[in-house]
Amino acid sequence: NKKPERIIAKKAPQKVIDQKQDQDQSPSDNWHEMIQSIRDTFYHRYGGESEALSMLDRGVKTAAQKEVDKKRAVKHTAERMVRAALGMNKDSEFGDEMRKFVISFGGYSVTVGRGNYYHQSYPFILQNIIQPFFEKFMNVKLIVRNSAIGGIPSFPYGWCLPNFLGDDSDVISWDYGMNEGNGAEAFEAYLRQGVSNLSKRPMMILLDNKRSRIDVLKAYHKSNILLDSIAVGRGEVVKKDLLAKPEEERPVGLQHWDEWGAPPGSPGQSNWHPKYMEHELIGWMLAMHFLDAIEVALGMLDTIKEKGNLADVGMMEEDHQRLVLLPEPVATLPTGPTDTSVTHVLFGTKMFENSSTSGDGAAEDESSLWHMDRISCRSNFLPNINGHMSEITVSGVAEEVGDDLMDKTDDHYNSGWVIDVGKVERDTKRKVAKVGKNGLGYIDMKLALYGIPESGTLKLSLPHEGPVHTHKHEHDSDMNAGHWFETLVLCEVNEKRGDNECKMDEDLKIVVGGIEVAKISKITSAANYLKKAICNNVEIPKEAKVKTILLEEEDTGLLAPTDDKVALEVEITVIGKHVTRDNGACSISHVVWQTH
Repeated sequence: NKKPERIIAKKAPQKVIDQKQDQDQSPSDNWHEMIQSIRDTFYHRYGGESEALSMLDRGVKTAAQKEVDKKRAVKHTAERMVRAALGMNKDSEFGDEMRKFVISFGGYSVTVGRGNYYHQSYPFILQNIIQPFFEKFMNVKLIVRNSAIGGIPSFPYGWCLPNFLGDDSDVISWDYGMNEGNGAEAFEAYLRQGVSNLSKRPMMILLDNKRSRIDVLKAYHKSNILLDSIAVGRGEVVKKDLLAKPEEERPVGLQHWDEWGAPPGSPGQSNWHPKYMEHELIGWMLAMHFLDAIEVALGMLDTIKEKGNLADVGMMEEDHQRLVLLPEPVATLPTGPTDTSVTHVLFGTKMFENSSTSGDGAAEDESSLWHMDRISCRSNFLPNINGHMSEITVSGVAEEVGDDLMDKTDDHYNSGWVIDVGKVERDTKRKVAKVGKNGLGYIDMKLALYGIPESGTLKLSLPHEGPVHTHKHEHDSDMNAGHWFETLVLCEVNEKRGDNECKMDEDLKIVVGGIEVAKISKITSAANYLKKAICNNVEIPKEAKVKTILLEEEDTGLLAPTDDKVALEVEITVIGKHVTRDNGACSISHVVWQTH
């Protein structure tokens, strides 16, 4: 038997229309016909219309449950697209005139695409399918970011969504398929960070099928916080009898199911990573869901073009803005004596301590609301859109050598804190670089600042980035750090290096605002990797002071023009005598601070 044709991109992104259709058809000028053509292709790929739609129903779960709410959710996603097409999304970085729709994916190595080429990962499969609709019919640039980083938990990533996913994101995601168990607490905190810390209150995509986390999506839909979130499955949605058939009898989208996209033996080809055709399946299921919203959006744009009035399509401006007042969390919150500030930085603060809320987490009135304070983050992890660690570094860093993967010596570490990677990360990246001419295309890397006692003191300056203080600061007490800063969190690289590795809560001396910190506590309710807590809550001393800073750049209007351009100075020194480069140096991967 002749081996069936297949489309597996090796050097360029995959085309989304079957090769035979490419030969017979050109892109339609009629968007109705083009949408139907894509749907027909999906049916063909996955066993016919009935089988494909049944699989899609298993594979995409919406937060909305009733049919009327599902239609409302699709319209909500469509409104996001219409806002992009009409230039309603203000973007200071790219200019108000630029029209774009941004889908940003976060997650683990599954989303990165390990075992395959980076461009074969499901985010880019989705992009290739739906991009023509944005460019041809909406005059919108579709930007898809795969900002996943292999082997990291959802926190501290979730505190740094503007850094990794971008504040301009219309849609964000996380994949929970591997390392974070069945609990929903971390996911709810991640969702709340997206709602409160990203300007467009982006749609949430959950790559997962755990009921506890899907229930969180349902709760936030019920409280009208996020109307259009979805949970997406993986290869488990395919009927086993279809995959049991001989290769040539399977639907085309399930053929070569056990083949990787990258050459055999490439790093990451483990049984827990999806192979190339499974990435295609995930991308196609996402595309079918977005296609429903695209169809509604194009209809809305036609109506607006005909009647010239936004009211005719029922769009509400406030439904697409960030929220800082949220319902009570549905998760069980940490209750230990050191957990109060950790709860604040993860879930927010209850506005009225003596109030009560309904059991489903929906706010009944203002007395039941929680307030989300401003979170700032700096990190050297890649990909990093903005907010690099260098922005807050004052002194104490060794001169960069230019090659991130070069082996660093004691001489490097003796000259200051070193921008470096861990041994496992270095070895893995070197293996990847040897595949083909240009490696596998991955852009993630766990860069961090590493130090030992001989490295000296690392000095940081953390700017107060909001909210604006509307009152005057005329007293000495107004310069107390607690007047501006709520919480300080330092995180290390997620790696295990043996019993003698640096322990942040024991081996660091930290001075904040001129006062030595008395208490450094591991955060155990989030930010865990392979049962290791990688983030620490650094208690800000009551006597700590902020310093007034002068900004050379033009005032952005974020801070009041009087005296509230302030920063909190932080000094970090390794004091553990057993800490060496070989045993495992101390590392600073993320600096996170909460302000009020």
